[in-house]
Amino acid sequence: MQRQTRRHVDGAVRIAIAACAATSLTGCSTMGRDPQERKPGTAAGEVTVVRGDRMYPLTIRITDWQVRPHPQVPERGNAVHFGYRKTATSDLPEVNVEVGVCAVDAADIVLLCDVVGARQAEPRIEDGDSWIGPADLPRSLSDTARVVLLPDQLLPGLHAGDPKDGDGYVPPGLPLPGEELRTA
Repeated sequence: MQRQTRRHVDGAVRIAIAACAATSLTGCSTMGRDPQERKPGTAAGEVTVVRGDRMYPLTIRITDWQVRPHPQVPERGNAVHFGYRKTATSDLPEVNVEVGVCAVDAADIVLLCDVVGARQAEPRIEDGDSWIGPADLPRSLSDTARVVLLPDQLLPGLHAGDPKDGDGYVPPGLPLPGEELRTA
């Protein structure tokens, strides 16, 4: 009887280990992202920054963009150069604000994302430019149909996710290449 029980326990352990291994392998396909992670807000060429339900007095707009080799690493292929304008109507509620900016194809599938930041001490209206890429991707950044911004404040704050010490805000992650965005 003891020998039979031992075999059942050993069998159950092997099944549990196999289940854990299978679960961890499926987690690899999501590249370490939590399936419960909040999706970013609706992407657009101009967004007002939000933190959950709270609107910030900051609007960011893409003013222009083009696909071309990055001047510092032209041998790595195309990148997306974009211009933007940040407009603050009053003081920002935080010292630093970051929002996502993504190059998407005609079907609003993400090719690559990065961030645009704003600081409390900057002028109320400021123009800037930046680059997305270059990067080794399954699809070329030459497929870019437009550049969009995500409205969500990406910086979580000092007490992210802790409703006792903060507001419990957990920002969404940047979308990964191949994900579809909700766009306006």
